[in-house]
Amino acid sequence: MKLFGKPVKLSVALLAVVILLIFLHYFKILSPIENLAVRILSPIQNKIYVLGVKINNFYSSTGFRKDLVKINLELEEKVNNLIIENSQLKMMLLEQQELDQQYNFLQSAGLDAIVAKVIGKSLQPDRQTLILNRGQKEGIEVGLPVIAGEGVIIGKIVAVNRSSSQVLLINDSRSSLAATIQNEMQTKGVVIGERGLSLKMELIPQDEEVGVGEIVVTSGLEPSIPRGLVIGQVEQVITEPNSFFQAAFLQPLISPDDLIVVSILKYHD
Repeated sequence: MKLFGKPVKLSVALLAVVILLIFLHYFKILSPIENLAVRILSPIQNKIYVLGVKINNFYSSTGFRKDLVKINLELEEKVNNLIIENSQLKMMLLEQQELDQQYNFLQSAGLDAIVAKVIGKSLQPDRQTLILNRGQKEGIEVGLPVIAGEGVIIGKIVAVNRSSSQVLLINDSRSSLAATIQNEMQTKGVVIGERGLSLKMELIPQDEEVGVGEIVVTSGLEPSIPRGLVIGQVEQVITEPNSFFQAAFLQPLISPDDLIVVSILKYHD
């Protein structure tokens, strides 16, 4: 009867070999063989090591680049948000400055008004109009004057619906205003729009002297438009021989393109 099988014999044999190798290594009997093996395997081992380092560096650098891309995108988003916030703050500051100017003028002139925001502009080149966010529910009516800055008239209300209204600008060819030049004669005339490009004051008596740089204001002869609202400044005087009247081109003091908020004056007695 056999007490030991083949697996047990194999294990005993392997153990004996290991003990023998340890004995031979300890007494340096295997040194020549070990040195030869090291010399043979060193180049292979070195290549394997270098390859491992390169693989590790590749994956590490790839991950690093991905992190950099992610951080860069996050920073770009933050910068864009800051630009938007800065733009909004500038708009709010400009709006507040405009409101302060209008409020100071209205207080000093004793006028009542409704503040409105500009929400649109006519896209037709021959029609100079603005759209405001105030309408019938705020008491807006056709004919009311609209001002900006320190009492500069920019136009009149020409159309109204429930929640918005339309302003015909004074440089529109269909616009006309009874006007006075602030000079010694308090020269009277009518200011009309010149195709959206400029202002022209007509029906100025020929015998009255008009100077470049003089300020032109509303005369107060029209219903609902108070006297003294600034229209513009005399830029050029045109005298025609054999005519009872002269004319003057005016320089507007406010560009409609710059308007953010305006004031709609209520009826003035």
